Amino acid sequence: MENFSKKLFICFSAKDRYDIVQPLVYHLKNYGINVWYDRYEMVMGDNRIKKNLEEGAGKCRYALIVLSKNTIKSACATEEIEILKSRYARSEVVIFPVLYELNPSNIPPVFEWIRKLIFKEADRTTGTLEICNHIACKITQDMLSSYKYRTIKEIINSNLHLPGSVDSLLNRYIQIDNANLNSRVALLYATYIIIVESCGLTAAQLYEVPINAFERLFTETLLNLTVDYRELWLLENSLCILINYYFTSCTESKI
Repeated sequence: MENFSKKLFICFSAKDRYDIVQPLVYHLKNYGINVWYDRYEMVMGDNRIKKNLEEGAGKCRYALIVLSKNTIKSACATEEIEILKSRYARSEVVIFPVLYELNPSNIPPVFEWIRKLIFKEADRTTGTLEICNHIACKITQDMLSSYKYRTIKEIINSNLHLPGSVDSLLNRYIQIDNANLNSRVALLYATYIIIVESCGLTAAQLYEVPINAFERLFTETLLNLTVDYRELWLLENSLCILINYYFTSCTESKI
């Protein structure tokens, strides 16, 4: 049976597919996020109600709604949004709203509930990576909720027996000025390398999202691209997930 607890459903108008949806899917997939995207899930002859509405909008734990002038006019997208609205009211789904070339003041009354959520605005010039960073932050935050140690300070204060110089690196990390983002990323990446090499490939196989977050964001740092606080938060989440995994799995296997 398919697991929908970590899947992200994407609700959109087909008219927006190439302008914003495909770029979103590209970045989400690069993070290793499990995306429910019609072109990955449906083929000609499938039952649209069963696949798109009951399975996609009706079961996925996360949903990305790309609300645009086209979405508002789309009967299919409107059906999906109504399902997501009902599930959101029952706390069954986490919704990430994106207003694409749509002013918040122009949201029709039927979709007014979406404006009450924290949303991102996008157009043809803004790009989509920042949106995906927000989504990855939330998903890794939810992953952390099942672990004992959820912040770097909690890990430091717990005096865990971590490999190599991880303790020293983490203590140095919290001493660095918050505005020195690239230095902080470099220390997190060094810690990540030690943890992953200590665990072997198993960590990479089980935790694709945090692994991909480190690999992608460190590549940006090497290219001297701007790193923001949201991305740093994502790396902190990712490192905490991997350290929890190391402590609960890798150390036990060595006893």
